[in-house]
Amino acid sequence: MKAQLCVAVGLLTSLVFFADESPAVAQKGTSNTPPTLPRPLLSIPPSLPSIPPSLPSIPPPRLKTPVVIPPLRIVPFGPPTGARPRVPAKPIVVSELIERLRTADSGDRADIIRQLGDTKQAVVPALVKALDDPDPLVKSGVAEVLGNRMDEAVPALPGLIAMMTDRRRAIVPAAPFSYLYALPQPLRLPYDERRYPPIAPKNPENLLRVTAIAAIGKIGLPARTAATDPLTQALQDPNPWVRLNATWALTEIGAQVPLLNQWLDALQSPDPNLRQSAADVFQDSRSLLPKALGAEANDSTAPRLLTTLRDDDPTVRSAAKRALKLLGVGALPKLIQALQAPEPIVRLESASLVGSLGAVAEPAVPALLTLLNDSGQYVSQSASPYSRLLVLPAEAADFDYYPRVPDNPDALVRVNAAIALGKLGDRRAISPLTAALKDKNPWMQLASGWALLVLKQDNALPVVGRLVQHPDTSIQSTALSQLEGYGAQAAPYILPYYKTLLEAKDDYRRNGAIIEAGRFGTAALELVPKLRVLLAGNQRNSPGYAATALGQIAQSTSAAWSNGNLSSQQRTQAIAEFSKVLAIMNAPNARFNRQPTDRVRNALNTLKGRLP
Repeated sequence: MKAQLCVAVGLLTSLVFFADESPAVAQKGTSNTPPTLPRPLLSIPPSLPSIPPSLPSIPPPRLKTPVVIPPLRIVPFGPPTGARPRVPAKPIVVSELIERLRTADSGDRADIIRQLGDTKQAVVPALVKALDDPDPLVKSGVAEVLGNRMDEAVPALPGLIAMMTDRRRAIVPAAPFSYLYALPQPLRLPYDERRYPPIAPKNPENLLRVTAIAAIGKIGLPARTAATDPLTQALQDPNPWVRLNATWALTEIGAQVPLLNQWLDALQSPDPNLRQSAADVFQDSRSLLPKALGAEANDSTAPRLLTTLRDDDPTVRSAAKRALKLLGVGALPKLIQALQAPEPIVRLESASLVGSLGAVAEPAVPALLTLLNDSGQYVSQSASPYSRLLVLPAEAADFDYYPRVPDNPDALVRVNAAIALGKLGDRRAISPLTAALKDKNPWMQLASGWALLVLKQDNALPVVGRLVQHPDTSIQSTALSQLEGYGAQAAPYILPYYKTLLEAKDDYRRNGAIIEAGRFGTAALELVPKLRVLLAGNQRNSPGYAATALGQIAQSTSAAWSNGNLSSQQRTQAIAEFSKVLAIMNAPNARFNRQPTDRVRNALNTLKGRLP
């Protein structure tokens, strides 16, 4: 029933969306299907003027005629009338699949585990019996299947707990092209309401006791009573992979056992693979490990996490950053100290974390101001030529700040410091940030400009405006996004950019520029001659979009004249240009929609002083 309601709501939403009106396409055509064009990449808050987003984009055309929505009818899922019924899947032979585990290579083994884990047949009794098999390949494969069966595998708990004392390994023969079997987890459809547990830590040595521990963790809460004591004992195992998996499993079964230090030990292990696995299981959105952080954090927790920020593995640093964010204001004193750490990466990440705390981090302002002159830069020690791509990924757009936060691809300490000062909103930063606009690094200019814009200052406009012409497209994009926050003041910097794009051969870029030009209104009056050429041209979809844009510019220009905001010279220019536009729209073979044509005609009447 839940799935049916979701489909019904989705259908209703789609119909309502397409029933709205929009003058996006203004040229009549022989097809009733509007052109497929990209949707806007950014949404502009109502409090800010509409200035083009960082990349030209075109809103989807909407139907001009009202759509009558029929009564909603919810139809149960099932084959269509007259369709042949679905043939049920062939039952699997559980005993045969279990037997094949004795000799299966890694590829065949993964397929067997998948079949036994996904089948709707009652396979658990046979799997429980198979746990007594002396073959380690059978025991480990069956234990993995039982973990995937989750709550259903509760009868297997005694066997899995006994398996935790088995110190053998399951060394599986490799399959040809075995890398092809490193597939992601299967997709679960919305109507599959089974609990889908987080991924367990790795088991690089294929230890049987680790496989058993992971299976118990996946079974979850039903295993709490029986498995808490043996899992707690496993925390003392000399093997660090056993300890990490036991830590994870204890959180998954809801055991009340102190576990935070165990996880921190793994996150700071000399083994890079162990550190990465510890980070991965903490970052999993389904993991319960953060619960240990909330319950057990003390004065030593933040210093240990800050030490982990030195790690060259971005996955490990990301986990440490998330943990520090979860500590919140409680970590602030240590973060302020870390802003003066000798390692650039620690200063860099600490500045980002301080900024995420917002205004409550005001005590960090003096230290952040000092970092505006910091020449530190993080350089990865990894030998991989792609390691730079893994450093400081672009910060996700934060809806509390507008426009979007600049990136920091050069991993400069001072860039993160400037962004943090903007997020803190302390006006003591205005003068130092203004001085930072003279920095030769474009990302520092963008970061300082963004922070000043958040602080309601517009003095960075000329600096950011020039970056629209920067050869680096990512800098161009960020600058365009930031210019949105300046309103109409940014038009002299953005219009030349779109003027150039009006001549682009690429349909997407050209048509996007046309639509963005129309949103400028009167400020785009100088682009009317180029738009008029496109109006009479034959580029794909461009005439229709040019008509829409010209109608918007004409309407805005006539309103400016009526309000006394248009000079006589501009009025004369507008009358001359829009007269030529109207002639093209009214030509015998023209096929433009009525709305943009009426807008241009009414605007001309207003500009000439006539009544509509």
